[in-house]
Amino acid sequence: MNPFLPFFIASFVAACAWTILVLAIDRRKRRFVGLIGAWSATVVLAALWQANAVPWLWVFLQGVLLVWLSAIALLITAVVSIWRVKEPGRLPLLCCAVLSLVLNVAAGLQFLWIATVSPGGV
Repeated sequence: MNPFLPFFIASFVAACAWTILVLAIDRRKRRFVGLIGAWSATVVLAALWQANAVPWLWVFLQGVLLVWLSAIALLITAVVSIWRVKEPGRLPLLCCAVLSLVLNVAAGLQFLWIATVSPGGV
């Protein structure tokens, strides 16, 4: 089993839940910065999960990591912006944002761990 599969599944579920909540709760002010970050990070995790099926991914590894770090930065921005606004329904949005952020930071640490201790690298 690929170590990125659980992160991918959890990130996909969190991004779906967050999208549904934004469309249902946050109708007036749709904050898409966090959603863009969540879905971008989910795509990166999907690529890392299927890295053997996508051999050309490793050619663009620095670009993929830059996209991933940018997505994490967007997630941090979303957490801060949701945290500061006092509106009804903000708690479920904040939970999805924090969950997405924690999952991607944990997956990033897993990536660094594999890159450090694996004999073949990532």
